[in-house]
Amino acid sequence: MTTNLHSKHSKQRGAILAMLAVSLVFVFLSVGIAIDIGTAYVRTMSLSKAVDAGALAGARYTMRGEAEMREIIADVAASNFGVADASHEYGANYEITIYHPSTDTTRVRVNGTTESPALFSRIIGREDMPVRVSAEATRYPLDMSLVLDLSASLTRNNAFDDMQVAAHNFLEYFDDNIDQFGLVTYSTWAEQKMPVQKHFKATGQGIISALTSISDTNIDEGLRLGYEQLAAALPRQEAMKIAVLFTDGRGTAFAENLQMPSGHNPAWYDGVWATYISGTSYRGTFQKSDGRKIKNWVSGAPVLYPNSWTGSSQLPRNLPGGLAVNGTNIRTVAAAQAEAQANIIRAAGYTIFAIGLGNPSATDPGDVPDQDFLRRVANEDGIVSSSQPKGELLFAPSPEELDATFRLLADRIITRLTR
Repeated sequence: MTTNLHSKHSKQRGAILAMLAVSLVFVFLSVGIAIDIGTAYVRTMSLSKAVDAGALAGARYTMRGEAEMREIIADVAASNFGVADASHEYGANYEITIYHPSTDTTRVRVNGTTESPALFSRIIGREDMPVRVSAEATRYPLDMSLVLDLSASLTRNNAFDDMQVAAHNFLEYFDDNIDQFGLVTYSTWAEQKMPVQKHFKATGQGIISALTSISDTNIDEGLRLGYEQLAAALPRQEAMKIAVLFTDGRGTAFAENLQMPSGHNPAWYDGVWATYISGTSYRGTFQKSDGRKIKNWVSGAPVLYPNSWTGSSQLPRNLPGGLAVNGTNIRTVAAAQAEAQANIIRAAGYTIFAIGLGNPSATDPGDVPDQDFLRRVANEDGIVSSSQPKGELLFAPSPEELDATFRLLADRIITRLTR
């Protein structure tokens, strides 16, 4: 009887051990397969980031041409994940497609394929797991008006050459073949130097190199012409429209049709009214078409001084809003009209970026840049209107930092164009 019981218990222990062994094998395989799946997931995420980075990098450099774009895409993707070759068994292969879904829009698609090692699954005869991911990035076209300050303070502060170098280099970051670029300058008056067009680099850079510093700071007129440029650009449905305003100071002039003193001929004059960067003195009345200073009128026709600095001008009766004619009020009106013009630009759906140059610690308050004003012009963080495009102020405290500031702005803009 005892022998039979011992035999029965031995068989039960054997069965339990066998079941435990099978269970352990099952658990081992389950854990192993889970590890393989986890490894495959990690590799999928890593490869996904690599092709994302490659696609974005390619789309950012459309100006380099398709052949170089492909090299950039492949290099960026490989640096993030690797290439399947003799030295890297589990690197990836990349398939790159570049196409144009609409006028001047460039789209980059990158497919990445690799394998994830099946270290445990091979026990049950499973081979390495295939991994395949895709990424797309689109580079939209740009319509831009670059609005440059030519005021005399740039020369006085030894900044004009630095501004020219920075603006010249700025054009290099954009695509001659798909972007459209225009150039406006402003001082006492504003001029369109180049309409918004493709193939802008050589022409625009030549114009920038030949610019000279002049006199006042009429930001309102610069923005007005910048807006007219963008509105007149060849329409492209997916183009992003941007105005870039550069200035080294506060507005000291504005354009307006103002009433002249009683009995004056003309009774009203549509001109430019200017003051100095500080103080209350009236600097003069100028022609809006070319910035020439008006001495007086004969039979309603302006008599001009030989240059913009000589002599005095007839004052208008008052400034907009009934304000007295003095330097403080002219600067106030100049700022208000510039902000009103910026609002017109943003209401049309165009984004404004501002680059400010100046010394916040300057002894003359007139030389201290009004960064809050420029932030409002750009609608930074929606400070003026949350429903209008939000731009940004980039500030350069010294002329030597202008080139880096323009370069940073180019990167900001291209980031918005590439998504």
